[in-house]
Amino acid sequence: MSVFECLQRRQYGYGAPPADILMNYASRKMPLLFEEREYHLGTLNKVFAAQWLSENQVVCATKCNKLFVLNLKTGERVVIPSLQGASSANPSSVEHSGNHSVAINPSGTLLATGGKDPLTLAIYTLPSFDPRHLGQGCHHDWIFSIVWLDDKFLVTGSRDSSVAVWKIEDSSQSEQHSVRKQPHSQTASDSSAEELHSETAADSSGVAVSCDLHAANSSTGQPHSQTAEDSSTGQLHSHPAEDSDVHLPSYSNIQSVMRKTCSLGEKVRAVVFNSRSEEVVGLTSNGYLNVWNVNGMKEVFSAAAPFARENTSLTLDPERGLFAVGSQSHVSFLDAATMKHVLNVPSKDKGTGVRSISFRGDVVTMGTGAGSLLFYDVRARRFLDCNCGMTLRLRSGDGWLKYDEMYHGFFSDQLHFPNAVYAHLYDPAGVRLFTAGGPLPAGLWGNYAGLWS
Repeated sequence: MSVFECLQRRQYGYGAPPADILMNYASRKMPLLFEEREYHLGTLNKVFAAQWLSENQVVCATKCNKLFVLNLKTGERVVIPSLQGASSANPSSVEHSGNHSVAINPSGTLLATGGKDPLTLAIYTLPSFDPRHLGQGCHHDWIFSIVWLDDKFLVTGSRDSSVAVWKIEDSSQSEQHSVRKQPHSQTASDSSAEELHSETAADSSGVAVSCDLHAANSSTGQPHSQTAEDSSTGQLHSHPAEDSDVHLPSYSNIQSVMRKTCSLGEKVRAVVFNSRSEEVVGLTSNGYLNVWNVNGMKEVFSAAAPFARENTSLTLDPERGLFAVGSQSHVSFLDAATMKHVLNVPSKDKGTGVRSISFRGDVVTMGTGAGSLLFYDVRARRFLDCNCGMTLRLRSGDGWLKYDEMYHGFFSDQLHFPNAVYAHLYDPAGVRLFTAGGPLPAGLWGNYAGLWS
């Protein structure tokens, strides 16, 4: 039944057309109408993950271990203080790892992400972003992916080839530690630590970010003023220091319920929860799929993915029962019930990898390392075109690039670097698409964020 027939039937009193028909129609037509608005993110490095908070707010995580909220109307951003646990045994790995995942529980009351140390799990209360828990003592390497099973349980996937289950207790049952004190000494010129410390930041949607922070004395004991760049106006606002200590809201340490190591594969890059089968699926970077039943986390399946190189993205369409796996050169579709291979689709940007992937109706959206957004119609088994026979391809904006010693030493002969789309997400209505990322080479420092509408 076409959209025209559905609307005609509604005029005759047969009721509104099914929502899935309209969504499938919009998912095919909206990419043709998209125009980009790019956002200035200052000197942050590579946005790895993002989630919608409200109609006009997204929360993003970066390679420089920053968590920030971006207002899509004004372009203003507020950096959320990271939770600090025990010192890492390998400080260099902390500096160069990044925060790779952001996940919000089904009720929208809790947000899970990485801590200051990428081996730890940080839990915040929404919408205030008050810190609630810090999970540590489980993973031995970076946390790459986080997925909620329900409002209390979540699973993390790590570079140490393991997955872990965590339980979040009610706040009344959590044993709170004493108020933590954390010194800060940073200036606006420090590109790796441009945090905005504000007591309350809210936009017209009513979602507030409360951090209850004041500027602190530096490690030398001398007071300083912290400056923060307003990305929408380009002005600098000064917040003078008044107290010698920074008082953060209290939070408790938690331990994982259980930890399981993959029988096959190395470095869990993505984890997805299939609520219909009550299974967690983990994808490893060297091309293996591992499946655990959430009732006891018993591994029930493990096999090689269709392609072995740079498997970095995994998503599930529960309605169609399809998994989509993004690798260096292809997107592969697998039956969610049997994990059998169904279809391979070559990427239009071979060699740079499919860095982010999502289902929206009949259309699979791919974000590539070459800075492209591609749209594949699963039902028609072809890429969407521009009504002229050419494949529809949206290009990420210019973003910002740091011309440092690494750039001049190894990359100065290349004039332009496309921004890899490490994260993309549609709003609930499917009429806006937020994209974010940065330059693909690991040694380059830069960022990109844009809204397509």
